[in-house]
Amino acid sequence: MEIGARIEAESVLTGEVRHTASAYLTFVSLDPEGKPRHIPQIICETDRERERFSAALDRKQKRSEARKEAKERAQNKKFPTE
Repeated sequence: MEIGARIEAESVLTGEVRHTASAYLTFVSLDPEGKPRHIPQIICETDRERERFSAALDRKQKRSEARKEAKERAQNKKFPTE
């Protein structure tokens, strides 16, 4: 499950609110043995929910591809021999 977080700061003097950071946090449901387990898929009911769900799937795919590329680079790295 991916959760989006938006962090804002508010001036105690003026009451002005400003965006300071955004992040996506990923959570994994674990079974009693500590292994990832399947959970029911979220049912998107509005267009906005469907858009956000689709964007989350895109981010997940990009993370997966980046992980795979990093692993391949690490496996192909040649270390100097002495």
